[in-house]
Amino acid sequence: MKTLTTIEEVIQKLDEIIAWSTTNNSPLGYFACTYRSMTVAVLNGVKQNKFEDGKRMIALDLAFANRYFEALDNFQNNRKCTNAWFTAFEASKNKELLIMQHILLGINAHINLDLGVSAASIMPYRKINPLKKDFNKINEVIAAINQNVQNALSKICYPIELVDEISNGEDNVMLDFAISKARQTSWASAFVLSNAVSFIRPSLINMIDNAATLVGRNIILSTKTPPQLLKKLKVCESSDVAKNIGILSATKV
Repeated sequence: MKTLTTIEEVIQKLDEIIAWSTTNNSPLGYFACTYRSMTVAVLNGVKQNKFEDGKRMIALDLAFANRYFEALDNFQNNRKCTNAWFTAFEASKNKELLIMQHILLGINAHINLDLGVSAASIMPYRKINPLKKDFNKINEVIAAINQNVQNALSKICYPIELVDEISNGEDNVMLDFAISKARQTSWASAFVLSNAVSFIRPSLINMIDNAATLVGRNIILSTKTPPQLLKKLKVCESSDVAKNIGILSATKV
């Protein structure tokens, strides 16, 4: 698999995944659409000098994206990928899951696992702290797109529009919380990995992967979420995967 060297190439690769998902009616496209919006937001942030070190943010974005692309390539070619990503990709075969569940599964694997590993990989040994401010800045950049994602979802599942109207957009807190909480976890992972000697890192990454996998399984089936509620929402949700991807991919940053 080709290693990408620019954020523009990352966006192009995501466009290819979205196009494939549309053709094959695959829910894999739901996260890809959301991730594309996030990537465009980061690229715009770099261009607008919102980060302390734009070149470093590009390096992080590329390391981050390449982990997702490698995991997907391995899964689609029946090779082993990380457990958290396997859980997310395998769930694309589950027709009972909500679109939001597919998106959260991708966010979980990519941020709870990949982001911390990527952050540690681009910084010198035991020198992760200079990255922290820009790492946290991404939360603000990405949070700006969440209402747009919510707007797209409301076109796919009409009760979401009603909840959004009643709450004045405060229902975005779920997506905001999922992303920001995951980033807090990933920073802790990045810090631990950065301060670990190289031969211990693979074992630590496996531990992080296993923890993210447990979160993923909880997204699929949680004891805190009434199954009846999920079924009712699913009935209200459009079953046209290609059309849904089209609506999500039209989200503007």
